[in-house]
Amino acid sequence: MNYVIGIDSGGTHYRVLACDLQGGQLGSYTGQPANHYCMPYEEVSERVNRSIDACLAQFGGRREEARCLVCGTTGLDSAEDEALLRGLYQGLPGFACPVRVINDAELAHYTVTGGEGVLVISGTGSIAFGRSRAGKTARAGGWMFSILGDEGSGTWVSRAALHEVARWLDGAAPAGPMVQSVCSTLGIADRGDLNRIAARSSVPPWQVPALGKLVNKAAGEGDEAARAILKQAAGMVFSIVEDLVRALGLEQTEPDFKLGVWGSSILHSAQTMEEFRALAARRFPQAVLCLPGRTAAQGAVSMALELIG
Repeated sequence: MNYVIGIDSGGTHYRVLACDLQGGQLGSYTGQPANHYCMPYEEVSERVNRSIDACLAQFGGRREEARCLVCGTTGLDSAEDEALLRGLYQGLPGFACPVRVINDAELAHYTVTGGEGVLVISGTGSIAFGRSRAGKTARAGGWMFSILGDEGSGTWVSRAALHEVARWLDGAAPAGPMVQSVCSTLGIADRGDLNRIAARSSVPPWQVPALGKLVNKAAGEGDEAARAILKQAAGMVFSIVEDLVRALGLEQTEPDFKLGVWGSSILHSAQTMEEFRALAARRFPQAVLCLPGRTAAQGAVSMALELIG
C-alpha cells in the first residue's frame, strides 16, 4: 500500500502520522523526543526508527511502499544541523522515497498560515518563522536559554517560577499559591533542594521541571507573581514577532499579513493569549490572527502529498 509520512519532531514529543494518497489516516504514533542536541546520534537514530516502525506496524506498512516523507524538527539551526538531520532521514533503511527535512517552525508556519505571513511558536521553547508575499523568508528566536533565548516559552515560564521560589527563600517574596504549589510539587524546603534542581537544569539534557500548569492555575487564583510572569511571557513572545516583522519588512511592503500562533505555552494559557492578542491589536492592527486548525504532523502529511503532486 502506498502512503506518505508526516513527522513532527519537537522538544517534548516525536509524532509520526502515516496517510494514504487521499489523505486518509493509516497509523499514528507518539514516541520519545529525538533531539540531537540532547543525546548521542546513535540514540537519535534508534528513537526515530523505533517510532516510525511503531506507526507502520499499525497498518502493516512497509518502508519501501512510502511515496514521500516530510519531517519538521527542532534543532535544525545551522548548516551542520541540516547536514546531520538530512543525512539521518535520507539514510533511513528501506526508504527510497523523496525526503524533506525542515525546521519545526517552518512546518508549523505552513500548517497554520498556509505558508505566508508570520508564525510564532511558544511551546517548550520559542521561535518565529515568516515568509513575505515576495518570497523572502526569515526566522527569529529559537536560541538556547544560555544566551537568553526561549523567550516567553514554557521553559522560560518554569525558570521564572523557580526564580520566584528563590526570592521567597531569600525572604524577598511571599509564599503565594504559585510558590507553595511549586515547592509542594518539587519537594523544595530549603536552598539545597532548589540548588539541586537548578544543577540538573543547567546541563544537557536541560531537565527543567515543567511548571506552566502550576503557574497558570495560580494566576487564575489571583496570584500576582504568577500573573506577572505570564504577562511578561506574552510580551517576550511578542517581541520575537516584532523582530521578524522588522526583518521581513512587512510593515513597509504589505498592507496586511497573517499572524499565526502555535504552541501549548501560549494557546493553553488564557492570560498569555489574552495579553498577546492585546499587544498584536495595538502594534499590528493590520495583522490577521490565525490559530491552528490541524496538527503539525497533519501539516507535514499535506506537504508530502503536495510534493508528490
